[in-house]
Amino acid sequence: MTVADPVLAEQVAAAGPELVRRGRGHFATEPVTPPLHLDTALDLGSGRWVAVLSDAVGARWTVPLVVTDAGVRRAAAGDGVAEAVVQFLARKAGRPDLIGCGDAFRIDKWYGEQVSGERAVTVDQTNESLVVGERAALKWTLRQPAAGADVRHPAPDRLAALAAAGFTGTPRPWGVLTVTPAGATEPLLLATVTEFLPGALDGWGWAVADVAAYGRGDADLSAALAPMAEVADLVAGMHSAFAATGRDRFGVADAAEWAAQARSDLDQAVALVDGPEGDRLAARAPAIAAGLAPISDCAGTPVVDVHGDLHIGQILRYPAAGGVRYAVGDFDGNPVVAAKDRTARRPLAVDIAGLLASLDHVGRVVLRRVEGIDAVGVRRWIALAERAFLDRYTQRLAEAGLADLLDHRLIRPARLQQECREFEYAAVHLPHWRYVPDGALGALVDLTP
Repeated sequence: MTVADPVLAEQVAAAGPELVRRGRGHFATEPVTPPLHLDTALDLGSGRWVAVLSDAVGARWTVPLVVTDAGVRRAAAGDGVAEAVVQFLARKAGRPDLIGCGDAFRIDKWYGEQVSGERAVTVDQTNESLVVGERAALKWTLRQPAAGADVRHPAPDRLAALAAAGFTGTPRPWGVLTVTPAGATEPLLLATVTEFLPGALDGWGWAVADVAAYGRGDADLSAALAPMAEVADLVAGMHSAFAATGRDRFGVADAAEWAAQARSDLDQAVALVDGPEGDRLAARAPAIAAGLAPISDCAGTPVVDVHGDLHIGQILRYPAAGGVRYAVGDFDGNPVVAAKDRTARRPLAVDIAGLLASLDHVGRVVLRRVEGIDAVGVRRWIALAERAFLDRYTQRLAEAGLADLLDHRLIRPARLQQECREFEYAAVHLPHWRYVPDGALGALVDLTP
């Protein structure tokens, strides 16, 4: 294994942007400024490599590579690079701690199996995932911080904390592959390997289907609300595991920084959103600003490690003996938060607000996309689902002796900030999504459109 290979470096420099870009989704038009440079690479044998490449302006990516007689190309499903990583991880016997694997590359291992075969996960993702041997899911962390901008990725520490606490409500962590470039102070996360859950659906699939069935009269209200207890238990268990790693308290500067960011999100949303939604947002802006005020007064509130991007889409439902089970995944942190802040301890209200907001969004999606719906019933589901989740979560947190960790004052302000960010996202990336924060903010400030 090596961190430098002159022949590979020459091949990379001669390649075009397609070496970085993948064929669909977010990375199909990734900005790449040639020439490419091979920063470091891990030789997995048989012409398979995991590399970190940078371009002429310093952008960096994790790229699985295959070297053939015809040259180097970006690896695709079936080329065996993901399979090689999983098999290498399985061969690393010993304790579930950091195990060196040559040069600056390291593996954090919690579990491993010798499995073979790989296929792509076809859903559109910011990162890229493959299923290996129908047992493991490997996710490449494609975008990397620029050289010198050392930022710790949250996923390895979060997964290690959950594994140490014996938390079983996430797809079983197998391991992570990292590299620390020469002179860097933090490792780059290259790949995360977890258990593959056959038949799993994320919450944008199962929750929308449940509420649509209720709205059409094909299921009763109790059935549509039943998952909230399981989701609450899952989230409370996750937070209990994170709390075991320690806690801090928000300082005055922390509160001021959060308040300034929340106000900036509101101002940005008002500036970006036009049309009837923009008019309603501008009319609501004073009420939203007032609703954000408690953030300024949150110095002293407890903070712990959090998921950081918790919403219903991160909650998986999968077939299990006797019915279904739920799991929480994706510990990469919130992509709209500055990378340096994704590992920071935060109030639990941030996670809870994200989950509650997404329950509202499930209802908005059903109201918009499903015909023949009882709109009054779906709006009732939104209110009852939010209450059912929060009541059960609060109960479970108290039973764990951690009731003091949740500052209830901050839930509504955090939700208001989240909806402003939803508007920002819609304005820049997904214009038709603006109906979701429009409806959600209307409910939060009692101006339902």
